Amino acid sequence: MPYRRLISAGLLLLPAMLAGCDKHEEISTYTVASHESLQTPEYLALVAQRKAGPARMLAAIVPNGPALWFFKLQGPPELVADREPEFRELLKSIQFKKDGTPKWTLPAKWKEQPGNEMRFATLVLPDSPLEVTVTTLPAGADLTEAILANINRWRNQLDLPFIEADDLPSRTETMQQGELTITLINIVGKIRPKAAMPAGMPPMAAPVINKAPPVAEAAKEEPGEIKFEKPKEWRDAPPKMFTLAAFEAAEGKQKVTITLSRAGGSKVANVNRWRGQLGLKPMPDDEVLKSLEKISVGARTGELVTLENDGQTMLGLMIPDGDQSVFVKLMGDAELAKKERARFEAFAKSLKF
Repeated sequence: MPYRRLISAGLLLLPAMLAGCDKHEEISTYTVASHESLQTPEYLALVAQRKAGPARMLAAIVPNGPALWFFKLQGPPELVADREPEFRELLKSIQFKKDGTPKWTLPAKWKEQPGNEMRFATLVLPDSPLEVTVTTLPAGADLTEAILANINRWRNQLDLPFIEADDLPSRTETMQQGELTITLINIVGKIRPKAAMPAGMPPMAAPVINKAPPVAEAAKEEPGEIKFEKPKEWRDAPPKMFTLAAFEAAEGKQKVTITLSRAGGSKVANVNRWRGQLGLKPMPDDEVLKSLEKISVGARTGELVTLENDGQTMLGLMIPDGDQSVFVKLMGDAELAKKERARFEAFAKSLKF
């Protein structure tokens, strides 16, 4: 009986419910300004810079006593290119005070903002979202290694492969400003996206968000140790920055150096980088790939390029190693390099990953 009463009541209410459905509520439309339209062009330009995309960096390293000073301008390639003359004008005005800090003459309409715990100063360009940051770090004992390390740090920021000390003459520009020797780079790459920082949040801070703990991702396999058998005719040499091992072979006045290293970059980019070390011009991609000789290294297949110029020879072997490559490189006098080639290949084939 209770169920019958409930069904009867439902049947009585159904017409009223259907009648209500026949009524159409009026829908009002509104035009609301988008978030982006409420922002200034300067803010939107900064947001665009945080997104992944092409970027150009003009950066200068200025050694002064125990310190290195860095002047960096980075942003969309076309905007940075337009401001390059002003950036160079700024560099030509740099001098150092007795306390070791720099001073300069600002280009027309530039403005200087005070520094903070991360920067010595910020130089704001007129009618532009761009700025020049001025920072400093200790120079260290080896000036060349310090310059190379910082250039590679910048190259990594633009997703570019590392370079070696031998690349510095072809990949950098040297400016003389009085007694100062300034190393200048002009590179284009792809900037990695950065999360926008909420307004008013201090640098290096992050908002606290209550949410479930993230699911753990599979850990990337770190590059492991490489074992090898060194020819007895080679002697150990002091390893350079970014090298895993270094050796030398000599015969009279002739000498070659052999290095083992690991880095990123495409085959074409690395071959053309090595060509620059020998004073050779870059080659088109297809010609580079045709010039490579395949060599088996255990279960892996490496690719070898042979370069020669002005009495010097380079043997460069690239062996895939995850996201990077292992490089075995011999460089030196052409006659001795020819004699050492068999040992070079034997050494490469002895590598165990």
